[in-house]
Amino acid sequence: MRLGVMSLVCAMLICGAAAGVWAANISAADVKVPILMYHHINPRYDEGNSSANLTPEEFRLHMMTLQTKNYHAISLQDYYDHVVNGTALPENPIVITFDDGYSSNYEEAFPILKELNIPATIFVVTDTVGETPAGGKVNYAHFTWAQAREMQESGLIDIQSHSGTHCKMAETSVDQMQRELRRSKYLIEKNVGKTCDMFAYPFGSYNAQTKQAARQAGYKMQILVGDIVKDYANEVNVRSEGAESLKRITVRGHMSNLELLDAIETAKAAK
Repeated sequence: MRLGVMSLVCAMLICGAAAGVWAANISAADVKVPILMYHHINPRYDEGNSSANLTPEEFRLHMMTLQTKNYHAISLQDYYDHVVNGTALPENPIVITFDDGYSSNYEEAFPILKELNIPATIFVVTDTVGETPAGGKVNYAHFTWAQAREMQESGLIDIQSHSGTHCKMAETSVDQMQRELRRSKYLIEKNVGKTCDMFAYPFGSYNAQTKQAARQAGYKMQILVGDIVKDYANEVNVRSEGAESLKRITVRGHMSNLELLDAIETAKAAK
């Protein structure tokens, strides 16, 4: 009698496990992955420059709210593995990214990400690494190569390319396009000591030629701003769309945690 019960239990467990695997495989192509785009985490900014600025307190609240709402931050490499190899993702995956390479990413955002154990990718403009407003190239200071290495070596932050000069790639000459892609990749690999194979388009400016050039330069992932056809509407990503047209949700200045959640859920519902 005991053997019969044990056999029944084992059979139920095996069937349940098989059903779970089957369900995971069926839904894998439908996993919707939001990618958030942040810029400057600035404790002091004026209203005239608020479009891409958040305070550290606002940023911390965003990250804590995502965790409270059961979102699980993954790296862009995790998402690439999912797209290419079908690697499983956690429930409610989400990706955190930053553009440009502001010093505040190192000084303000990095400590918060470490505290909460949240991975992120920072796309840097290589010609402005280490620049300060005094140099005339930037309005806000940008972190140094040494700081970039420190963040990369933490295992949480991945440094990738946002071009050399932050130009509109689709409007450049072929020669400049190649320089923007290849020189920025070279400088990151040289100064940070890691492979640079992800490219985020400044202003979301791209076309078929830039995408081909990026592919030939060795970039396996290409990241946009939003969907340019839909006037930069917030969108999420699914595996079937590949890894060369990834859309992001722009986190705007003074966006509250509730507004952020609404933007994410709206984008997921519209997919």
